[in-house]
Amino acid sequence: MDLSIFLAKLFGLYFLIAGGIIMMRQKSFMPIFTEILGSRALLVILGVAELLAGLAIVIAHPIFTATWEGLITLIGAWMAVEGIIYLSMPYTKIGKLMKQFNTSTWYTSGGLVAIVMGAYLAGKGFGMW
Repeated sequence: MDLSIFLAKLFGLYFLIAGGIIMMRQKSFMPIFTEILGSRALLVILGVAELLAGLAIVIAHPIFTATWEGLITLIGAWMAVEGIIYLSMPYTKIGKLMKQFNTSTWYTSGGLVAIVMGAYLAGKGFGMW
């Protein structure tokens, strides 16, 4: 199986499922992210995991075009950047930044974006369009 197709299926299904769950269970997720902020060790682990996963995607899938394949690479690049931010930004600034995004509005809009992006990638991956 072509790597682009595999990643489109993987990310497509993940974003569809995660986007739907986050929209339905916003109130349960908001305290979880507050708890994550309370653990510097967890933020470091999250940063390392995101950096490694993002770099793996960008290295294995270096397609920088304005297509669905480029979107996959962009997701990997964004993960790497987010990992770098978690690892390099002062702890207090990460807390302030994450608190700005820990709102119902962000969960709703983020969930919708995830569902749309997931449907698009899953459609490409499974050959629906």
